[in-house]
Amino acid sequence: MMQRRTLDATAPILILAPHLIYPARNGSDISLDRIGRCLSMHVPHVDLIAERLIVRFEHGREMDRRPFANVMRSKNGAGARTLLRRSHFYLEKFLTPAYAKTATRYLRDPAYKTVLCSYATTTHLITQTRDLPDGRLHLIWSHNDEFKWFADLHRQSTNPLARFVAKSSERWLHAFFQKNRDTFLFLHVTKADRDGFARYYPDHASLIIPIGVDLPETPSPPLLSPIEPVCLMFVGALGVRMNLDALTHFSETYFPSIHSHFGDDVQVMVVGSGPSEAVQTLCTDRGWDLHADVSDSELDRLFGQAAFSILPFGYATGAKLKLLNSLAHGVPFLATTKVGAQADACAAPCLLDDNPEAWVDRITRVRNRGLSAEDRAGLVAIAKSQSWEASAAKLIEGLTA
Repeated sequence: MMQRRTLDATAPILILAPHLIYPARNGSDISLDRIGRCLSMHVPHVDLIAERLIVRFEHGREMDRRPFANVMRSKNGAGARTLLRRSHFYLEKFLTPAYAKTATRYLRDPAYKTVLCSYATTTHLITQTRDLPDGRLHLIWSHNDEFKWFADLHRQSTNPLARFVAKSSERWLHAFFQKNRDTFLFLHVTKADRDGFARYYPDHASLIIPIGVDLPETPSPPLLSPIEPVCLMFVGALGVRMNLDALTHFSETYFPSIHSHFGDDVQVMVVGSGPSEAVQTLCTDRGWDLHADVSDSELDRLFGQAAFSILPFGYATGAKLKLLNSLAHGVPFLATTKVGAQADACAAPCLLDDNPEAWVDRITRVRNRGLSAEDRAGLVAIAKSQSWEASAAKLIEGLTA
């Protein structure tokens, strides 16, 4: 395929995001919806093909939605296909025949001069389709350090089949890079993610495009001292293994010390979409409040009750959106040092520490002094500097330089 290296701003952009389920709730879904929306401020329009919707953005606004029949495969089905085909889990889960049929129809349209693929696996639709228009700019939004992601899953899992799926996915990535790294320009959201890819393929073409964050319409209210109860809030897609592992790590490492010190004066809220049975069981056993599939307004309300968000990741790639979302709501975070590579700033009273007693001490200090409107505003100010509009502008600059 003949490749462009610069953006044609007179032509529309096509985005392929087969994982994106509306309403967007998890980090990868939110990222592609927001970047598509903001890129449409710089080109005639952007067409985004999600799991079962074709969405058009113009001038920064969603203008049209057209449904098509498709359902991504189940985890078990995708895992079995990955084993049998020695493939990649995302490819087998997201790239169904129905999605491929719809996406290929759009890929054959020569009007699109730029195609943005969410995850490397989505490029399968390009590399395996004949007679596509030449001279395009092909981009991959990587989301995280995928090599580390699957290596961590392989190391952490006790299920032999899950370990094989993770290893197979990692092998697929290496095979992809060895054959295609000159064909696609990678968009990494952090330097740490780019460095992870460059550890194996230092010559791959890439840009760093930091993710943005949505700011709530109304700020979170102050919490007057002493804060009773102290609400600790975890937000994330609750069917994702990394988030289950984080909650398990919190349960085993941090919660015993916190509960021993504060008793019922600390409330844990677990908020997110599609909670797995394991997450539901963990919340029930620990007495945590589970808030599943909440609306945007309800999410804002729960953030308003929180003294801290918790990011208790024993391993972490792709945690930056959780971190920024907490700051955007004026909520400080308690996080492990593994999250440090995702954090551009750790302003007080936020904490990056692996010691449970340090978490207890920070909770005690904030509980006793409260969170003022000024405290909230200081955290929001950090988030304000990282908007999706700024992310899109940086991408346009990088593609037209």
